[in-house]
Amino acid sequence: MKKYLFLFLIFLAPTLFAQSARYFYDQAAKENSLQKKIELYSKAIEKSPRWGLAYHQRADAYKKQKRYKKAIEDYTSAINFSPKDPFKYYARALVYMDQGSYSPAMEDLTKAISLKNNYEDFYLKRAQCYMETNKYKLALNDLQKVKKIDTKFLQAKAHYELHEYRPATNLLEEILEQNPHDIQALLYLGKINSNIEFYDEAIGYFSKILNIEPNNKQALRARANAFKEIDLNEEVIKDYNTLIELSPDSAAYNRRGIAYERLKDWPAAIKDYDKAIELSPKWAVPYNNRAYCYMKLKSFKEAKKDLDTALKLAPKAPTTLINTAGYYWTTKKDKKNMYKYLQSALKNNFKDFDSLYDDSQKGWLFKNINESLEFRSFSAPYNK
Repeated sequence: MKKYLFLFLIFLAPTLFAQSARYFYDQAAKENSLQKKIELYSKAIEKSPRWGLAYHQRADAYKKQKRYKKAIEDYTSAINFSPKDPFKYYARALVYMDQGSYSPAMEDLTKAISLKNNYEDFYLKRAQCYMETNKYKLALNDLQKVKKIDTKFLQAKAHYELHEYRPATNLLEEILEQNPHDIQALLYLGKINSNIEFYDEAIGYFSKILNIEPNNKQALRARANAFKEIDLNEEVIKDYNTLIELSPDSAAYNRRGIAYERLKDWPAAIKDYDKAIELSPKWAVPYNNRAYCYMKLKSFKEAKKDLDTALKLAPKAPTTLINTAGYYWTTKKDKKNMYKYLQSALKNNFKDFDSLYDDSQKGWLFKNINESLEFRSFSAPYNK
């Protein structure tokens, strides 16, 4: 009898194993299909509901499918079963980061660091979270703890955001010594030089990028802006021609329109503002800009229509309020409405007072009256 029972158990053993949690777990590890992996890990969990590793592996599969809510639920279960394992907190933090949920990610990474304070990637990921939440000094503190991974660019970016341009420049130049074609290092050196008004140097860095990548949009936009600052408007137009070919968006047309304005090519500017409005009909800025060009061309009816539209879309935009005040003075010598809109602009933080007295800027809109004591006394309380 014992002999037959032994033989029976031998024959039964494979069947029993085939139904075990370990069996389903091992089968899942061999499976290529993410969905089948999940199904097999689910069967393993059904057989062994407290098996933390099975939850962790199923969470990994959910993460690859970008089913982040499910992944977080499973990582949380894994943490509950192994609360002293730092890598489980780390795994959940990475999912939070993928979602852009940086606060809970930082909490998990801080917990991971408290459990294992010599693992550099914990500090690196937390530094990245700090960077995303504008906590640049905290990011720098964490990056100083990372020795085996090159963090020069992240450190340089943190210094840049803190307006600490000298240490940022030093780090970026070190990067370029190793790789003269590093696009990000060149871009940030260009930005630094733009910010400190070294526009020729900035243009040089952006041009180096464009020699490597002629269609780099960031470099084209940044170089166009630097050209604008030194009044090289033809060069601005060339860069925006390229940008529009690459990506014909309303912002690009609007900025090229401004460059045409600076060249006093009002019809060309209007065409670009037409296109910007066509692409973004709810954006107030190109309506205001087009109104200004219409006033320059003495097309006052069209100008008033655009100013009304711009004010409906952005009632507190100071430049539109100034242009509207100028419209009432230039076309009607209507002091009441002129002062009404001028006051509204000043209350809404219009700061470019010098332009109101300069005929090459906004001054022509207020010609003659801007020379009066009345006008200057009216604006004086806001000019502080």
